[in-house]
Amino acid sequence: RAKIIKAENKLKQKAGYGEIAERLVDSAEKLIQTNQVNFQEIAMPILESLRGAISKSKNSGNLDEMLHELINPVMELKANGPMFKYHLVGNLASVMLSFLEHIDSLDSDAVEIIEAHEKTLSAIIGKGIKGDGGPLGTQLVQELEDACARYYRKNPDRFKKSPRVTPQS
Repeated sequence: RAKIIKAENKLKQKAGYGEIAERLVDSAEKLIQTNQVNFQEIAMPILESLRGAISKSKNSGNLDEMLHELINPVMELKANGPMFKYHLVGNLASVMLSFLEHIDSLDSDAVEIIEAHEKTLSAIIGKGIKGDGGPLGTQLVQELEDACARYYRKNPDRFKKSPRVTPQS
């Protein structure tokens, strides 16, 4: 027997009903495209949060305890990077998010991959590398994907085939 849970539609309640005027969509799109916000100022506290979670994870092998602290900053970078023209940050964060959602334990190899990811993101953001990073950006994404694939091959018993769902705060 399936239990049916009715969604609350909080976003719809806040935004209202009906279509959004095209001029509002155009205005929002223009604002996103022409923003001059310094993403580094937004990203640095997020990266610091990720560093703190990595540091804590080295002392705790408890994935359930640490996963939420590791995933949240990565999700923030994935969402915010492209909005501020840091598409490479979004691409790398997407790969790392997938890794975090599939691993089943936090061993030293997994923490090493996460730490390398954080250092790469810090360098990209610190140097102000916008866009997709060109050929070097493609290579960075490929290297991170390869590191994750090596981890999966080396530790087939330590990852889930379907992603873990974590509660959002």
